[in-house]
Amino acid sequence: MYHHPASRIHPQIADCRGVCAVLGVALLDAALGEDVRLLALYSVGPALSAVRAAPRAVIGTGAFAGLVAVLLTLHDGILGTHRAVSGFIAIALVTAVSTVAARRRTRQESRLAAARRVADATQLAIAPSMPATEGPVRLAASYESADTGAHVGGDFCEVVPVRNGVRVLMGDVQGKGLGAVSLSNTLLGSFRDNAPVEAHLEDVGLRMSCSMLRRPDEERFATMTLAQLTDSGELTVLNYGHPSPLITLADGTGRWAHPRQPGLPLGLAALAHCEPGSYRCTLHAGDRVLFHTDGLTESRDEQNRFYPLEARAGLLCDADPAACLDRLRADVHAHAAGSEGVDDSALLLVEYQGQPGAADRPTISAEPGRRRLPLRHTPEVLGCHVCAVADCPLRDALDS
Repeated sequence: MYHHPASRIHPQIADCRGVCAVLGVALLDAALGEDVRLLALYSVGPALSAVRAAPRAVIGTGAFAGLVAVLLTLHDGILGTHRAVSGFIAIALVTAVSTVAARRRTRQESRLAAARRVADATQLAIAPSMPATEGPVRLAASYESADTGAHVGGDFCEVVPVRNGVRVLMGDVQGKGLGAVSLSNTLLGSFRDNAPVEAHLEDVGLRMSCSMLRRPDEERFATMTLAQLTDSGELTVLNYGHPSPLITLADGTGRWAHPRQPGLPLGLAALAHCEPGSYRCTLHAGDRVLFHTDGLTESRDEQNRFYPLEARAGLLCDADPAACLDRLRADVHAHAAGSEGVDDSALLLVEYQGQPGAADRPTISAEPGRRRLPLRHTPEVLGCHVCAVADCPLRDALDS
């Protein structure tokens, strides 16, 4: 574990804090006079060093404490007395115990650091760093865990460029732990493989549903939002039981991208033969879309009130997307201060930059228009004849 240079005299000799504690006891001992000697109290030096220092530094601090005690007993002429020997034994015992404790602590810190590196690598695969610009958009992403020591969760997002636009994924796997991380990685892999090549956004969701159904031992479900934003500003959002994105216009007003009929989460929609909820609109240059997970809107204050995201839409304007997300995070923390109402949350802010000669913005409206699965969705096209999933509800829906 890294220590600031000021915290040690030398990493192999002694710990600065422990040495200062020993010197403090020595000053107190000198002030009390020769009639009172605090020999056993010098063991506070190695005991304090065990909290942060390396084992060798603890031993060095204990040796320094013993040396100071020996010099004092020589000065007083009580070196061989029972009083002096008992003090030396106390210092030696505390130094030994503190050294063992420091060794165990450093081993635990090494294991935690290794686990943190693995977690960071896993989180980078699930929520990679986003480019500042992708196609017709500027964007920024942010992930935050409710556990300050955790770096991995079930929230995930991704942006993939396609011809004349980008496709966006924001999702949240039910539950936590390695199972949620594994399913998140499966869905992300499916999105990254299919989003650049499938002609229709619905096909991407169908492929992701297939990927999830190929995990027969998986009893989880996932909510997600699929979106496509074209160079001309046409926004299409498919909602699989996920919190709706917030559209923030250039003037600072916010509108929810609510589908007329919401869809079911991925993993449940196939069982109910349900299509995703759909929302379509046209954006103007400067308009922004905030994709998020429920950890944001479900943050609660001390009165158990949820975070009013729509009322805070102005925080998402008049600054760089990354700076806007920082402002939003700070506002959420202020809202939830003093409460336990903060959950894991992922944020993705997408700004449409427009294109030369773009038409004026039409009125934003939601006219999803439900429709049946397109004819291209057939068991043969999806490869159902080689899929190992038995009694697949999605295959039954396609056959019917």
